[in-house]
Amino acid sequence: MANAPVINTHTHMMRYGVDFSPKLGEFYVEKFHGSDCWHTGKPWTPQDFCVPVERLISDMDAAGIDKAVILGVGYLPWDSYDPEAGSYVQSMVQQYPDRLIGFYTADPIGGLPEVRRFERAVKEQGLRGLKILPSYNYVALNDRRIYPLYEAAQELQVPLLTHTGWSMLPKGKMLAYDHPLYLEDVAIDFPDLTLVIGHVGFAWADEAMHFMAKFENIYGDFAAWAETAPLWRIAQTWTWAKKLGVLDRFLWGSDYPYFDFESGKALFEKVRGYTERHDLDPYITVEDEESFFGGAAARLLKLEGAKEYGGARTAGCP
Repeated sequence: MANAPVINTHTHMMRYGVDFSPKLGEFYVEKFHGSDCWHTGKPWTPQDFCVPVERLISDMDAAGIDKAVILGVGYLPWDSYDPEAGSYVQSMVQQYPDRLIGFYTADPIGGLPEVRRFERAVKEQGLRGLKILPSYNYVALNDRRIYPLYEAAQELQVPLLTHTGWSMLPKGKMLAYDHPLYLEDVAIDFPDLTLVIGHVGFAWADEAMHFMAKFENIYGDFAAWAETAPLWRIAQTWTWAKKLGVLDRFLWGSDYPYFDFESGKALFEKVRGYTERHDLDPYITVEDEESFFGGAAARLLKLEGAKEYGGARTAGCP
């Protein structure tokens, strides 16, 4: 991958006590109980989930990452939302314009006021997309209260990344709120919207892939897969995706700073060899790997020099 850009599409940057509340920090400390914080080597504290931008850049350098998409959080039931967070993201991008790509993270049911903030983030602050976490606000992906934001993202022609697949929060239902196929309503109602299925639906990745095969403007990121799925499952998912013709829309993400860059990247780099050793046909190639680690993100974000994917579809939709 020496000549290919490496782009992480799922990194979170929050400020403790501003858009990341102490009670949310305590919740995560409990969830991570028994494991040490990867960047301190000590048990997690609530403050450890918020890192300065200088730390982010240093960790990107150490892992050989060229660019990162920076996201926030918007968990209103947990007092973790700042309506002016767009300015914070803008400030980080202005400090490192060649390294960081900013997304606005919204209150999914914030209505017209949130649409206006999102529009300002794109038109005035230079942000490049939208992140929403419906289940963390106890609403489903196809809740009609989110529709103003879907419509705005379509009109602004920027990608919308939505969390799917697994909600850790107590009232964040998985089956009722997080199933990626609820996005079928969204895809039909907003046919020109570019969607990114966050985490590829986790346990529902098989369904999500077939959904992606129908709608060519839908991508999927693999944030937190390295920490929650075995290598065989990742390899199986990638080869199946290649068979369906959607592998070129898979994106690397890490869910930083909950997880580090390097260990997850190292696991994904094993997939290509695994498919060959275990005869998982179609095999993953160097080109597939380069697309996953940055090529697909460059196409999604319309970055200068983005390369088309040359891998052939081996099966089509009936």
